Amino acid sequence: MKVLVVIPAYNEELTIGSVVALSMRYGDVLVVDDGSTDRTTQIAQAVGATVIRHEQNRGKAEALKRGFEYALSRDYDIVVTLDADGQHNPDEIPHLIEPIVKDEADLVIGSRYLNGSKKKIPLYRRLGLWVLNKGTKLATNIEVDSQSGFRAMNRKTLKTLNLDSNGYSIETDMIVKAKEINIRLKEVPITVRYDVPNKHKKNPISHGFSVLSDLVGLIGYKRPLLLFGMLSFLSFVVAGFLAYWGLEPYSKTGRVFLTQLIGAGIFTIIGIQLFIAGLTLNVLAKMVRE
Repeated sequence: MKVLVVIPAYNEELTIGSVVALSMRYGDVLVVDDGSTDRTTQIAQAVGATVIRHEQNRGKAEALKRGFEYALSRDYDIVVTLDADGQHNPDEIPHLIEPIVKDEADLVIGSRYLNGSKKKIPLYRRLGLWVLNKGTKLATNIEVDSQSGFRAMNRKTLKTLNLDSNGYSIETDMIVKAKEINIRLKEVPITVRYDVPNKHKKNPISHGFSVLSDLVGLIGYKRPLLLFGMLSFLSFVVAGFLAYWGLEPYSKTGRVFLTQLIGAGIFTIIGIQLFIAGLTLNVLAKMVRE
């Protein structure tokens, strides 16, 4: 089978050479230079990779989609994606493509949670990943390492996934779309390094909130009753707290806090409206799917 390793890269001159060299042992290598201002392109070409360059930074999603288009146009059977910063070990590529070669899966995700390597993940990352993984499970009923960029997929997956996400939410988008079209998904264990030169291209907090906001939108689209039901429940909790606060002094003084009781009434109305909206959107979502 023809294998293409797609490596999205942005200002990775310190690591791109070794990542490309190791990856070339397992297939052709395409580096999508997403607007780097350093020598990423020159080093990748010198080592032997094919390079597609964006003149401006467009984000990881656009870089990967450009790589997928290239793979389809060149009739590759399997595409592997991995990060350019050295976090992933290219020598583990055979483990990712094996389930595809054996026709056991269409999309394979390298998981940090299957071999105990999650213990090496910094605490703040572990917390963020837990939130994003649970959010992905709410949207898809699939529990995987949803943010892992080390993946392999066959040509069928490339042709049928209609990816329309931006930035780093493309990893979650793949899982959502794969669930929709019954793509066979499997995880295999991988190791990840965090002592790499360029740890963060983007502030990890803003990155996490960006992905989370996209994920909340997906949950609202796929399972609106769940999302609006949760928001409705929170509104009722706030209403209950305000009602207790407003009525608590009545037994002692015979007086109540009118402002808090008005607030309780407002949040009760909001909770009812959110629940009705969730029911309505849930019916519409089912009609659209059918």
